[in-house]
Order: sequence, then C-alpha cells, then structure tokens
Amino acid sequence: MSKFTPADSLDWSPFRLGTSLKPRPLNSIEGIVDRIRIAAFAERQAYYAFLEAARIFADDVSEDLIKAWKRIALEEAKHESWLLKRLVEINQDVAELPVGLGLYNSFCKCETAKEFTLYISDSEEKGRLAGLKFVEALQIRDPETAKIFSAIAFEEIDHISLAKKYF
Repeated sequence: MSKFTPADSLDWSPFRLGTSLKPRPLNSIEGIVDRIRIAAFAERQAYYAFLEAARIFADDVSEDLIKAWKRIALEEAKHESWLLKRLVEINQDVAELPVGLGLYNSFCKCETAKEFTLYISDSEEKGRLAGLKFVEALQIRDPETAKIFSAIAFEEIDHISLAKKYF
C-alpha cells in the first residue's frame, strides 16, 4: 500500500477532476488553453509529490535532499501560479475541461526515495522537452505564453539534476 496521501484527500481546486481529454489542435486558442491547463495541473501534481516524498522518505535520505524536495515543491507551485495567471489574462477557465490524476497516481507507486527521485526526474525531463516544443510552436502566435513555458523549462533543469546529485 502506498504511503502517499490518497489523491482524493488533497486539494485540487480550481481544477476539475475527471477523465482527461486529448488536447485540441494547437492552432486554436482552445488547444493552447488545453496545454496550459495540462501543464498547470502537472505542476500541482508534482508539488504534492515532492512534499509527500519529503514526508515519506525523511528517514531514508539526507536533510539536504529533503530541503531540495521542499524547495522544488515551492517552485512547482510558482510555475502553476504563472500558468493559472496566464489563463486569467486570456480570459479562460481552468475548470472548463477535466484533468486526470495519472501523474500523481504514478508517483504514489514509488516505494523508495531513489525510485521516486529517478521517476520524477524522468517525468520532469519529459515535461521540459514538451514545454520547449510548445515554446517553439508559440513564439509568434502567443509570445507571452511561450515566455512562461521557456522560464519553466529552464527551472526544471535544476529539478532534473537531483537524480544525478543524490543517486
């Protein structure tokens, strides 16, 4: 049984939980909004995962790693806030479409600090690469959103490096 707090015990507002839908085409505002929403929710799931790891694995890792996880959780929350603010700026509702808990639930399967760190590092790298592709696609159409995703991708490099530093 997972030591992570069950997803239904965590606050996911203002997101609407449900079955995630495939993002709409990127050449539409709806497609851009879908990707902002998905990324913001991934940041929320990572926020909780890092805090949970700091709690669950506190006796298994160095205090430095615990501090790093807590710091990164705050950075994930910052990234989420940037994305949610962008949705407000473009007059879009984050709860328009449902988002799924697949990412958080996958973190919950990690049984050791090493497994968690390697898994979340890989997830962060996949998200960073997707974000960079999004930046490239949006530079002309929506430069403000592109800047946000670029800044997030840059900061994710530090998050990804934890796996090499500690394991």
